[in-house]
Amino acid sequence: MRQEINMLVLEEYVLINSVLKMKISNMKKYILFFLLTVGILETVKANNLTISTPIYSDANKTVSFNISWDNSWRISAGPTNYDGVWIFIKRQACSNTNIWATALVSTTSGDHATSIASGTNLLSVDAVSDGMGVFVRRTYNGLGNIGLHTVTLKLNSSMTTSPAITPSSSDNFKVFGIEMVYVPQGQFYLGDGRPTNSNNFSAGNNASTPLLITAATQAAGLGASTNYTSNSTYGCPNFLPSTFPIGYNAMWCMKYEITAVSYVDFLNTLTYDQQSVRLSKWGTRYPNSVNTYFGNGGQKGSIYTSVAGTYNTIPATFTYNTSYMSYTPVNYLSWTDLTTYLDWAGLRPMTDFEYEKVCRGPLNPIPYEFPWGNTLITQASGTGSNNGTYQERVGQSGEGLCFYQWNDNNWAPYRSGFAATATTTRSQSGATYYGIMEIGGNVSEQVVGGGSGYDYSNFTTANGDGALGADGNANTAGWPTGIGANTGNYCKGGDFYGYGSYPSIIQVSDRQLYGGNTYNNGQNNGTGGRGVRSF
Repeated sequence: MRQEINMLVLEEYVLINSVLKMKISNMKKYILFFLLTVGILETVKANNLTISTPIYSDANKTVSFNISWDNSWRISAGPTNYDGVWIFIKRQACSNTNIWATALVSTTSGDHATSIASGTNLLSVDAVSDGMGVFVRRTYNGLGNIGLHTVTLKLNSSMTTSPAITPSSSDNFKVFGIEMVYVPQGQFYLGDGRPTNSNNFSAGNNASTPLLITAATQAAGLGASTNYTSNSTYGCPNFLPSTFPIGYNAMWCMKYEITAVSYVDFLNTLTYDQQSVRLSKWGTRYPNSVNTYFGNGGQKGSIYTSVAGTYNTIPATFTYNTSYMSYTPVNYLSWTDLTTYLDWAGLRPMTDFEYEKVCRGPLNPIPYEFPWGNTLITQASGTGSNNGTYQERVGQSGEGLCFYQWNDNNWAPYRSGFAATATTTRSQSGATYYGIMEIGGNVSEQVVGGGSGYDYSNFTTANGDGALGADGNANTAGWPTGIGANTGNYCKGGDFYGYGSYPSIIQVSDRQLYGGNTYNNGQNNGTGGRGVRSF
């Protein structure tokens, strides 16, 4: 399996008068592996993150596998954070409906273990309260690659799954891993202090004063929209309570946008009817024929059926254009596509408040700043070189290298981390304060929030539970479900396709689409997204 060649150096994190240097990876971030229990084994391309074929012990009710990834970090200065891998397991019982369900694991960290054949064991396992999976991360401070470690996860003592199935010793398993970044608890500023844009978050009616979010702010809730905007139109019509995530509390955020490979893995665990829902935005497309496209067929971003399903009975097998898409984010994601994926993966969408936190961190805001911490930007354009490979790069270089406003003959985003090399700084590679990649440009980020009438005040930190609704969509309470104007979700960060006013839409505090629109209905080339998780 290929290991990544390029790596990202996040430099020059200025915190008052100090400079911090650290390294993280810049390549693909998601991998699926099949557990061989009854003769099923598939070979899957891996890149930076690798997970071996796991071993299931029915006697011990454990799943064991080897894991490694490159350019990991844990630091106690500057961002004071670390990266890690969110691991979750899907289980298929051969005895009943053959649906894939999340296999819940123990909620006690001590029930899980890591080990290494030789050398120092660098890893720890953090359980989560709902048992949807675990986080595997560094135990101590350090930078560099994580060599081969063995991880053993204990399944839930009652063998519970979500949705419920009747398990047996002959079940099939799939193990998934997503690289994520820990964003620590702490205060930060909403709004960048720009003097003219009234859509900007602000200290009440003063549009040019950033709003400091503290522990007290989170505990009390933001309240009326006039507490955080200059006009009630630009916020939630109802008071935002303490249960609404405004970014102060700690969370995990995906390092990268959802990849095409990971979305194909998701599609291939759905029922036929659920797959049909994902295709329904295109009208009459159904997964009962070969070459049924999830997006617009024939472009670099193509996801399509390689094996036809049987109507209403047997799901199709989806694949992707391996010549171009092995290292790129998925596009054509609607809001319901995104939230359904996040529900399935045990994650949740982020709010527009949290978006500013993961970009800016605790630093003082700069008017009109971009996610990489300054007002400099360089447009990436053209087809670049090594298209569709792990070495894909553009011809440009400079501060804030960002792919926006379409000028690419392949009609698709570049590979994740395209701007990074072994010598690029945070600004040159487009990284956020915490090391999160391409939250500006490439494909757009979809967030909870906005204004113009939709009441999203009942959105909380509730994560997905792995089980979809009867309609095949996400069904987590409080998540906005609509697409269009005034639906409690909108796009931030811009994208390669060029929707919105550029480059201002890429700026951290820009809210020009606060009212929502139909751009994220899944039929536009530039929409993608990522998820976060509370714990």
